[in-house]
Amino acid sequence: MSRKAKRRWMLTGRMAFVIAWCIFTLIPIYTAFVASLTKYENLGKNFLWPADLHFQNYIDIWQRIDLLGYFKATIIYAVGTSLINVILATFAAYALSRYKFKGKMFYSFIIFITQVIPQVVIAIPIFMTLNKMGLYDTYIGVIIAIIATSMAFPILLLRSFFDGIPIALEEAASIDGCSRLGILFKIIIPLSAPGIATTFALSFFTGWGQYLYPLILTRNANKTPLTVGIARLIDNQTPWEMVMTGTLLAIIPAILIYLCAQKSLVRGMMAGAVK
Repeated sequence: MSRKAKRRWMLTGRMAFVIAWCIFTLIPIYTAFVASLTKYENLGKNFLWPADLHFQNYIDIWQRIDLLGYFKATIIYAVGTSLINVILATFAAYALSRYKFKGKMFYSFIIFITQVIPQVVIAIPIFMTLNKMGLYDTYIGVIIAIIATSMAFPILLLRSFFDGIPIALEEAASIDGCSRLGILFKIIIPLSAPGIATTFALSFFTGWGQYLYPLILTRNANKTPLTVGIARLIDNQTPWEMVMTGTLLAIIPAILIYLCAQKSLVRGMMAGAVK
C-alpha cells in the first residue's frame, strides 16, 4: 500500500472515530429531546422520534417549577464566579509569572493538586466554614465555594499567557516610569485579552453547571439554580418528560454562548498552549 493510500485510510479512520464519538455524545441530548415532546404515558415507546409531538411540556414546565427564578440564580452564580475568578486569577497568575519568591514551586504544585481533589471530599468542611461565617443560603457563599474549587485552572491558563509576553516590554515601561500596576493594566492585560476572555467563558460554564455546592449551601428556592431545581423534580412518580424539558431549557443558553464564543475559545486555548 502506498504512503498516500495509508494517509487516506488514516484520515478516514480518524473521521469515522470523530463521527462515532459525536453520535455517542449527542445520544443523551437527543433522547432528552424526544422525551420532552412525549406525553408521560407514552415515554419509552419510541426512542427515535417523539410519539406525540407534545409541545405542551414546554409550557407546563414554567408553571410546575419556578424556572425563571432558577435561571436568575444560575446567572448570578455563573457571572459572579467568572468575574471574581478572572480578577483574582489575573493577579495570582501575574505574580507566579513575574515574581520570584520562596516556595513558588510548592505553591504552583498545590494549585495543580487542587484540580484533582473531588469536590465531595471538601464539601463538608466548606459547608461548616461558610455556615460559621454566616454565609449559608446566600449567593456569595455559593460563589465563594465554587471559586475555591475552580480557581486553579484560570490561574494556570493565564500564567501561560503571561509567560509568553516578553519581559522587555515591562522593562521598557518601567524605565518610562510606569508602576507595576500600570504595567499590568496597560500592557499585560491588553496583550492577554484572548486568554482573559477564555478564562471568563470557562469560568462561566463552571458556574452555570454547578450542582453540589448549591445543593448543600442553599435551602431558599430563590437561590436555587437550574441544576438543583430540575433535580428536585425527581420523586417516586418522576415526571421524566418535565425533567427532560427543563434540562434542555437549562442547557440551551450555555450552548448558544459557546457557539457564539467558539472561535475565541479555541483561539485562546491554542494560544495559551503554544505559549
